[in-house]
Amino acid sequence: MLMYIDLMSGARPTQILGERLERLTGDEASCCVPEYRSMGRAVRRSPAFARSLERMKALADTNRLLAVTLLQRRDELCACEIQAATGLSHATVSHHMAVLADAGLVTERREGKWMFYRLAPGASVVSP
Repeated sequence: MLMYIDLMSGARPTQILGERLERLTGDEASCCVPEYRSMGRAVRRSPAFARSLERMKALADTNRLLAVTLLQRRDELCACEIQAATGLSHATVSHHMAVLADAGLVTERREGKWMFYRLAPGASVVSP
């Protein structure tokens, strides 16, 4: 069910939310709306939430998700192998892998001119 909220009507979003919760639950909502707002603020401030958000943003790109999925299938890949699989330029692969490394999803090691990537311990996604 789509509910249209007319913010120009003068009704406050908190009031509308309370009315909707009362209709859905049959209970008075004035007691729980402040509790849920407080809970939402606490979750948003937590370092774990920020870290999860950073990881989700990193995985929101098709090529980065592909790279992580490939790394689940192979222990380690060099940048050129990721480049071959994605069809991206070396610079673009480097950028995407840096985003994944910053998010804590992959680790990197250099061997001469070659850069190798692995999944970070505990980092995985469901592979298709």
